[in-house]
Amino acid sequence: MEVQKANRFHQWKYPVVIGLMLTGLVFSKWLLSVSQFFLLFAVLSDKTSRKKLTEAFQSPLVLSLISIYVIHLAGMLWTSDMKYGFKDLQNKLPMLALPVLFYAAGPLKKNTAIHLLLFFTFNVFLLSAVSLINYYLSPETTKHIVIGQSHIRFSLLICLSIIILIHFSDLKYKWYIYTIIPLIAFLLFFLFILESFTGYVVLVFLLFALPLIYYDFIRKRKWRFILPLIMLAVFTLALTGFLNVKNSCFPKPKESNFSTLPKQTINGNYYIHDTISLLSENGYYMYINLSVPEMIPAWNNRSKLKIDESDSTSAERINILTRYLTSKGLSKDSAGVMQLSKKDIKNIEQGYSNYLLPDFDPYRKRIYRFLWELHYYNMTGDPSGHSLTQRFEYWITAASIIQQHPAFGCGTGDINNAFKQQYQKNNSKLKKEYRLRSHNQFLSITVALGFAGLLVFVFSLAAPFLFRKIPDYKLYLGFIFIFLLSLLNEDTLETQVGVTFYALFNSFLLFILPNKNKSENEKARAEN
Repeated sequence: MEVQKANRFHQWKYPVVIGLMLTGLVFSKWLLSVSQFFLLFAVLSDKTSRKKLTEAFQSPLVLSLISIYVIHLAGMLWTSDMKYGFKDLQNKLPMLALPVLFYAAGPLKKNTAIHLLLFFTFNVFLLSAVSLINYYLSPETTKHIVIGQSHIRFSLLICLSIIILIHFSDLKYKWYIYTIIPLIAFLLFFLFILESFTGYVVLVFLLFALPLIYYDFIRKRKWRFILPLIMLAVFTLALTGFLNVKNSCFPKPKESNFSTLPKQTINGNYYIHDTISLLSENGYYMYINLSVPEMIPAWNNRSKLKIDESDSTSAERINILTRYLTSKGLSKDSAGVMQLSKKDIKNIEQGYSNYLLPDFDPYRKRIYRFLWELHYYNMTGDPSGHSLTQRFEYWITAASIIQQHPAFGCGTGDINNAFKQQYQKNNSKLKKEYRLRSHNQFLSITVALGFAGLLVFVFSLAAPFLFRKIPDYKLYLGFIFIFLLSLLNEDTLETQVGVTFYALFNSFLLFILPNKNKSENEKARAEN
């Protein structure tokens, strides 16, 4: 009896612990951290795993994967901010621990590994469903629609879930056959309303990469006809949506003879006509026919959401009101406010800066914000508060730092201080609260560790292909493709969820998922 219990424990310990980690990745940072200690305990609890734990440090692949952590550790030798350096090392600890522990855990049975991946997709679906219900019951800004998760990070989890569902589409379970298409459709819908630009980019690239990855599978089935039609439809819809927003909201401004502009409102107050700032909405200039002292009282008489100029939020509300009036071609004074309908008042109270936005779908809303940020940056040169154009400033600043420390960087712990100092040297227009790091993992690595660190990082990413140690190439390609795209506009490895997303799935797909050919050979032997 005792032996059976012990055998059952050793049989289920890794699936249970890894399942907890996958749940934690989606729902709980605390569970994500605690489950990694459980994994260490599970490895140390049996002789075979303890032996493999020591063997892990002799594996070229494991050593290649943990090399990026090692070079971050080495970067402490030339850093001055030791406190931040140790914090960064602690944050990146999964990149050291998980490859070693997953190697020691060894491959699971094929069905068990597949069920764990499907369990992960179920967790992603569950959080998506709960977040969607919460969103419709108590609408918040789309950026915060996912409960307890960054919308950017969660968009990556959705894309990986879709890859997993497609990859195992040939499973014979009846429940899976009937649910796979609705599940993928729901996840695509949730990704659509999430308005994550990173998610959109990854999805579009995946749409064109999947036919290459699964060419052998597709060419033998009806998908070889359906997939090109889907790709064409998606491309057409995306381009149509883009052009619709571009032509409706950002046409060439209507020619205006500034010398003939009225000097006063109908109430006798003087207009402001800023003919230097050429910001526009729907082809109308924002800062002509503007009388803020007259516009605010008129708004306060019509809306329950008053504008109090002593309030810190007043500038944002005035800006939204000004832009909305401009989008309708109205003057920014009491007369313009009085021409607003009740629907317009409600739209402005909800934060819409253009009267067309409430009727836009999530994709076109995101394209609108994308184009507005570019328009504002081109007109003012100020990227503050705009996620896209701020990245231009981050990348320029990162490049300046790299020029000063090209070989080994500024050190693991000094990256934040280096950015702060460089923003001042460059006289950046970015406001202090928006002066962040590079939002590009390749640049972040190079800033901290120089081109030496970048080479180690690239080698670490390429190692599984160089050593030919990938059990399932197609699934791994899908995962690494998503991960690499996320590195281009995010510091993915600077957050707990981002680091663990990479370390967990990279280690799982290399060490826990059994070798496809080996599994088929074992099955053949069992049948004989």
